[in-house]
Amino acid sequence: AGKVESVHADSITISHGPVPDLKWPAMTMGFGKADPNAFGDIKPGDTVQFEFKQGGPMDWELVSVQKAKGAK
Repeated sequence: AGKVESVHADSITISHGPVPDLKWPAMTMGFGKADPNAFGDIKPGDTVQFEFKQGGPMDWELVSVQKAKGAK
């Protein structure tokens, strides 16, 4: 899970916890979007569950982003 910091046409910046599989510490980073209209209901401040893959112009591209259960 993570918190959306900003949303742009080509990316979403998310603050997230550690990702042990990639040996990443907790951090804030931008993830690319495959399409400018993708994830249109996601706004800064949202708490989200998200999946990403390696690839795309930013090296890491979002596959899915959903508001976390219980989030407004």
